[in-house]
Amino acid sequence: MTWNSGPRIDGPEPEPRMLTVTLASDVWDHIIDRLGDYADQAEERPWLGDCHDCDTANPGMCPKHQEAAGYGAQVRAWRDQIVGQLAEQTTTTADLVRRTQIPLDTSLRDVIHPPYIAVRNLLMRDDILTIGDLAASSDDDLLSIRNFGAGRLAELRTVLRKVSES
Repeated sequence: MTWNSGPRIDGPEPEPRMLTVTLASDVWDHIIDRLGDYADQAEERPWLGDCHDCDTANPGMCPKHQEAAGYGAQVRAWRDQIVGQLAEQTTTTADLVRRTQIPLDTSLRDVIHPPYIAVRNLLMRDDILTIGDLAASSDDDLLSIRNFGAGRLAELRTVLRKVSES
């Protein structure tokens, strides 16, 4: 790899490079969380009041802070792009259910154990009682269940990945 720290030559912007990376899902989760944390910190502007260049009547408006807040917004946009691309590449929950090779008439009580009881209870409250019921449900169906958001879907996928790996 070559790194050129010299001055940038004016001209057309280089084409963005596509990069394919294979990482464990928990590593991706960590990266996405950290990017979100960084963007939150930059956009919240915790340095307000500590800058000698800021106007006391209008804090955070000096060029340095505007640039930092703009970079935080850019990091958030990158994070959202990564999440979107991962979502496109991730298999559906129904695919994960099929990979477990558990009989379709198996009760969710036999598959989903602590600390994921809340996920199981939400599914069972919506009459998804067996692995077969879960396989027949799309991700959109699952997300339409009250109190079953993206976090619960991620927990369900975690359980299914663990079951399919064992």
